[in-house]
Amino acid sequence: MDPAGAPPATPYQLLGPVEVRSACGERLALGTPMQVRLLAVLMAQPGTGWSIDQLVDELWQGRPPKTAAGNVKTYVWALRRALRSPGFPDPAILAGPTGYRLALDGLTVDSVAFDDLAQRGYSALRQGHWSAAQESFEAALALWRGEPFAGLPGWGVLLSVRARLQEQRSSLAEEVADLQLRAGRHHELIEPLRSQVDDDPLRERPWGQLMVALARTGRRADALATYRQLRHLLAEEVGVEPGPDLQHLHTRILRAERELLTSDPRPPETCPPPVVPRQLPAPPSLFTGRAGELARLTTLLLADPGSAGTVVITGTGGVGKSWLALRWAHDNRHHFPDGQLHVDLSGFGTATQEASPSAVVVRSLLPALGVKPLEIPAEPAAQFALYRSLTANRRLLVLLDNARDAEQVRPLLPGSTRCGVLVTSRHTLPGLVAADGAHPLALDLPTDDEARQLLVRRLGAQRAAAQPAAVDELIRRTARLPLALSIVAARAAARPTFALQAIADDLAASRGGLAALATDDAATDVRTVLSWSYRLLSADAARLFRQISLHPAPDVSAAAVASLAGAPPHLIRPALDELTRANLLAEPSPNRYRCHDLLRAYGEELTYSLDRPPDRSAVRGRVLDHYLGVARDAARLVDAGWQPLDPPPLPADASQSAFADHRAALAWFAIEQQALLAAVDDAVAHNFDAHAGQLAQALTPLLSRLSQWHDLAAVQAIAVTVAHRRGDPRAEALAHRDLALAHIQHRRFSAAHHHLRRAMARCDQAGDRPGQASTHLHLAWLSDIEGDAGAALLHARRALALASSTDDRLGEAAALNALGWSHAQLDEHARAIAYCERALALYEEAEDRLGAAHTWDSLGFAYHGLGKHPTAADCYRRALALYSDVQDPCGRADTLVRLGDTHQAVGDHDTSVDLWRQALAILDRVGHPQAAVLSERLAAYR
Repeated sequence: MDPAGAPPATPYQLLGPVEVRSACGERLALGTPMQVRLLAVLMAQPGTGWSIDQLVDELWQGRPPKTAAGNVKTYVWALRRALRSPGFPDPAILAGPTGYRLALDGLTVDSVAFDDLAQRGYSALRQGHWSAAQESFEAALALWRGEPFAGLPGWGVLLSVRARLQEQRSSLAEEVADLQLRAGRHHELIEPLRSQVDDDPLRERPWGQLMVALARTGRRADALATYRQLRHLLAEEVGVEPGPDLQHLHTRILRAERELLTSDPRPPETCPPPVVPRQLPAPPSLFTGRAGELARLTTLLLADPGSAGTVVITGTGGVGKSWLALRWAHDNRHHFPDGQLHVDLSGFGTATQEASPSAVVVRSLLPALGVKPLEIPAEPAAQFALYRSLTANRRLLVLLDNARDAEQVRPLLPGSTRCGVLVTSRHTLPGLVAADGAHPLALDLPTDDEARQLLVRRLGAQRAAAQPAAVDELIRRTARLPLALSIVAARAAARPTFALQAIADDLAASRGGLAALATDDAATDVRTVLSWSYRLLSADAARLFRQISLHPAPDVSAAAVASLAGAPPHLIRPALDELTRANLLAEPSPNRYRCHDLLRAYGEELTYSLDRPPDRSAVRGRVLDHYLGVARDAARLVDAGWQPLDPPPLPADASQSAFADHRAALAWFAIEQQALLAAVDDAVAHNFDAHAGQLAQALTPLLSRLSQWHDLAAVQAIAVTVAHRRGDPRAEALAHRDLALAHIQHRRFSAAHHHLRRAMARCDQAGDRPGQASTHLHLAWLSDIEGDAGAALLHARRALALASSTDDRLGEAAALNALGWSHAQLDEHARAIAYCERALALYEEAEDRLGAAHTWDSLGFAYHGLGKHPTAADCYRRALALYSDVQDPCGRADTLVRLGDTHQAVGDHDTSVDLWRQALAILDRVGHPQAAVLSERLAAYR
């Protein structure tokens, strides 16, 4: 809006009778009614291309005269003349290869300006800026001059767009009424709301607003009578009761609730905005054409204002399904103000298994919607239910890319029909179409003109124009497949001195094809293009390309590449550079590489045809050795007490990273976490059971420190399986203990007890006394959480006896601290201090800062129990310093709470409240269940 608050200038107007005004405000004469309807169709979707056949259908509703196509061209000619004026020197109707489109800039059409103002208002509303939201909404409504396309027959696109705009207008009017009610303007709303319910009596929201306005003006009886009037109307017209919201409102009016009878008391600043995810990858830079498919997507997803629905884009691999979905999603993201979600389901990658719906929800969708790790339910059914709840009543766009089948997609469908869902797949997913009402959109090859546009944009118009026959042959040899076209264009652009005919001849001489992308025409086989690129590589680069295809994840570091190649990093750098230049490998960030799934599939086929099985096994073994070695280094730095269980020896050529400290180790893990989890799966799939179990064990301290309990449970379940399969009771016991740890964090105590019992049985079988001690410590912790201090004390005593008998100094320290804590819980504080001081001495001797932090915290609790508050506070501060140093946020939060308790005990209320708030901030950040308890405590001091 301009500074005066007037709506933006919109020369093309359809929110009322269709009109076009010149720069000086003069209404242009548009000609015959058919010309006006043609212009209205083009204005309904500005920028969208319409073929002659589509325009004929829109103008004559399936009953065209024989001269219809010629008539359309005549109407276009006449409209172009009518639209020429001092304000419009150039014709706005442009001709394309197959039809016409209305080419306008910015907010030239009033419906586009209306959408823009509405989205500004909703954005301001989500941020709590009520006055700005109302200003935008009212400016949007001020653009309306009557019914959209007034005076024109309603069918086809005009009917669907008219319905959408009218729904949006009604929704905006309701938003304005809500804002006015919050501002206390209920007196002036009563009559406009009466008119609104008279005009559209089946919309329940205005009835509720009218009831609130009446109640706030002291007319409760009239408000209740209004509810009875609506109830009678609904019963007569559709045979239903008012919705639950109105029923609840009716009850509140009957009770004369004070909050209802006054304006909303909360200022805008107290309304926290919901999380609005923006996960769409960047739009495809070389996208061309597809006007018809884009228009079809708009019709399927936006024609019904109340329901967006699901569209499945299907077609052969490399045909541009993801490009089309991303292009449409970016162009229409303003229609989905609550955000956009994106997931690559890896249905057709080279991973051992496609992404499971549960993993997608836990690792991508729920975190994007603001759910903390500890807030995520343990069971998949509950995870899906939470996801549906969070997406209900929201206007989200969800892009599910590269799906394998309907079962992979169905649990990821949102909980609201207002959400739009785009699915891309190489399969048609008939089950999703038949059972879930999805709309199929089959994507065919682009036209010759569109293929030529892609090549010209990459090669340059001058080079393409100089060799038109070669360009035509490149298009024919690649069968216009977008992926193949892109590879050819990149190859030609990287070698500007090559003749295009030579590139075409080389392409023609290639053989082969990817089975997943094969078509009836051999020229459409992408393997031809990929093999052509592969043949140009040096022997070292070709071998490295094949080896990288065996890496368990698409992203790989330079260090991991060096390990799988069995060579120092500086020796593989030339081959890596060659692969990136050939577009067979991308380097999205320094020393990190990514291989597209089709290229990985091609490389894997090559290595299975060219390399011996022992060589492939050696590559997998080397990369697993790399991840195991580096993960073990990181685990030792993060947890000084961590010890591996007889790891397999690492060969001399396995590349390992050296970390300066535990901070560097945690930073490395944050980057490599997905690759490490994939490595565990890959190890199991290819019979590297020892690596799978050892890697799972090394991940325990890393996943625990970051509160990644779902992933910890997954890898330890694998560790249990492989240890049992290998007949290794010590490894199986450890896996059961670590799996119990994940269950304890999920508060699944019965499952935790089960796994700890299994762990103890395996320790007994193996005669593993340190393992028995560790299991008793876990049981002590679990008993303490369950409130059984006596049982915790018993387990701690057994742990101490076992650790002492094996000269396990850190195990003894942990047991002593557990004994001290248990005695403190039983109000035996002096004994607690004695045990904790012995534990502290052992931890400090071993330089175990995390164990020392736990022990200083226990000492603080014991001294607090004795009433020695200054000493307790000093102990807590020592613990806080150590927790900060080792980056343990949950331990720090627990100590902050107890330090606050100590300040509270001596009457220092302000300091205690400040400490509790610091703790609450940490617990909220990690989604800890104690956050709610602490929040309630703080509420009492506000």
